[in-house]
Amino acid sequence: MRPAALVVIAALVFTAFPAAAMTFEKITGPAECAARACVVASGEIDGRDAQDFQRFARANDIGPGDLVALDSGGGNLVGSLALGAAFRKAGLATTVRSYDRASGGFRDTGSCASACVYAFLGGVERSVAPHARLGVHQVAAATDETWTLSASDGQWLMSLAAVHLGRMGAKLELLTLALRTRPNDMRWLSDEELVRYDVVTAG
Repeated sequence: MRPAALVVIAALVFTAFPAAAMTFEKITGPAECAARACVVASGEIDGRDAQDFQRFARANDIGPGDLVALDSGGGNLVGSLALGAAFRKAGLATTVRSYDRASGGFRDTGSCASACVYAFLGGVERSVAPHARLGVHQVAAATDETWTLSASDGQWLMSLAAVHLGRMGAKLELLTLALRTRPNDMRWLSDEELVRYDVVTAG
């Protein structure tokens, strides 16, 4: 496949329905953030987020051991792979949970679905809040609300995802669950599966 074609596919491939663009916000309110910096990452992931996060991290002194709290329905798969790699390179921990601005604290809810999972796996340490959810499904190209992807393109994308899982320390069975779930459905992982597939490193 020619490089130009890869760029087009990377721009089109989504694994969740469109939502607000991803934002990064440094917070200090939660008790978990007393001894380390915390970042809330919420919204839809796109192809620019890895670079945006790296600039944000430099500007806000985010580094090894700091925490990124993800609450996202997904977005661009290639962008999420890059964002996860940026998290790992920075030595960050990741968690799935939502942030309550009114109280200035974390909730034990939230979700990381679809492409978001690949960003989450970039955490050196990974956890999911007690009532939060993490889900996977197949990838598809979202164009005029028609969800289609050629077999060749799909195989290329899954090879990228498989390599990413290996580098991040998660089991390939997680990808099998995604491949068995249609793009308009979601396979939410149980607590036991989060541990079995090495999605989390802590309870």
